[in-house]
Amino acid sequence: MPMGNRVSEANDSSIAGKAIVPARTMSLASRLALGFALAFASTALLMVGVQALLAERFGHLVTRMSMEGQTEDIFEGFVLNAEQNVVGVALEPDDALGFDDFFANLKYRVLDGAGNVVASSEADRRSLLAGRDVREQPGFFGVVPFDGRNFFVGAWQREVHGRPYVLQLARSDRFELLAREAVTPAITDTVVLLGTLSALIFALAGALAVRSVLRPIRAAEEAARHVGGRNLAARLPEGSMPAEIRPLVQAFNGVLQRLEQSFQEQERFIANAAHEMKTPLALARARIEVGLDSDEARAGLLQDLDTMGRQVQQLLHLAQVADAQAMRRSPVCPLEVARRVLDHLAFKANRSDVTLHLEEPEDPVRIEADEGALFVLLRNLVENAVDFSPAGSVVKVRLGAAGLSVDDDGPGVPGEHRARVFERFWRAPGQTRAGSGLGLALVHEIAVAHGWTVNCGAAAGGGASFTVHWQP
Repeated sequence: MPMGNRVSEANDSSIAGKAIVPARTMSLASRLALGFALAFASTALLMVGVQALLAERFGHLVTRMSMEGQTEDIFEGFVLNAEQNVVGVALEPDDALGFDDFFANLKYRVLDGAGNVVASSEADRRSLLAGRDVREQPGFFGVVPFDGRNFFVGAWQREVHGRPYVLQLARSDRFELLAREAVTPAITDTVVLLGTLSALIFALAGALAVRSVLRPIRAAEEAARHVGGRNLAARLPEGSMPAEIRPLVQAFNGVLQRLEQSFQEQERFIANAAHEMKTPLALARARIEVGLDSDEARAGLLQDLDTMGRQVQQLLHLAQVADAQAMRRSPVCPLEVARRVLDHLAFKANRSDVTLHLEEPEDPVRIEADEGALFVLLRNLVENAVDFSPAGSVVKVRLGAAGLSVDDDGPGVPGEHRARVFERFWRAPGQTRAGSGLGLALVHEIAVAHGWTVNCGAAAGGGASFTVHWQP
């Protein structure tokens, strides 16, 4: 076995040994969702904590500050007599209202079934809906003028111990304005404080979440930087990758594995090609050094040169078919190609006393293929069959809609060797016939480039049978 094959097998086993089932990791979406959920929860807890702190520790402080502001209004409203003594306080109208706004702007009356006021929020016991019968008041809501000021008045009825009572409730827009003036500064300050803290928390949480998302990507990038022609065995880490990125990493590792195998095959190919060319070159040099005095020596040298020329030609063909994209595909008639191949090899077959027989398909067949590559494929199969066929035998070429086959009456290929006949430079043990071991490898490469399959089996007469399927 060539040394390159042993290296390939060892590498394949090492790759198989590296197969690791990736651990489950959080996806990118989960990481972002978790980060912002934690930020939201932290903000909510902060808001509750700040409000509780303000209510517990700063409630009295806020009240004191408000009262200190009212004292300034009172100081400014002092009324002095001629002796400059304080004899009273004259507040501005808006400031004066602040001291009795609670009762002046929020009132209630309770009326019995006869319309008499039985309870009131102040000494004044006048009905808030004067001129309206008490039986028509339940369900009323509207704006009603009272003492020169507009009030929102509503009336609701309730029975107590079987007796109906009507509750009148009045509230002026001034009461709402005062409440808003008292609460708005505190709300504004709290919202600004909590908004600023929330923005900082979310910014920090967002930065940490994005950093957590990018961490595995950066790890993959760092690992990719170490991959090169001298380190093709390196792979990107898959176990720590999120679910969204893992397929991409796995696909990239697959590309690296195929590249590694291709480089190894190339190295093995170069080593084997050099080994195969070394012997005929040495023989040719020896014949030239000793001189070409006889026709036999000249014939041997020409034979060696022909062998090397054939090997070089096959190497060129292998290099051409290695790139499937370089194939010039077009509708091709396999029957016409087969006829040309048999015409091309007729002289060799006659010299070996081998008959070439072509079985044509019942219906015309056309396939998408590179016509030149198909010619090389079929020529190598037929030429290989002629080389191994005994004198007086027949090589049969069959064409069909699904593919083609080439059968011979030679010794055949033992079952244990059929899987290796398509390897480059491989020759069966004990094989003494001349050959480079590239013909069937070239057949395999052309088939793979077209998406076909090629198999080696046993013919009905005991020889070898090679089958190419161009349909699944």
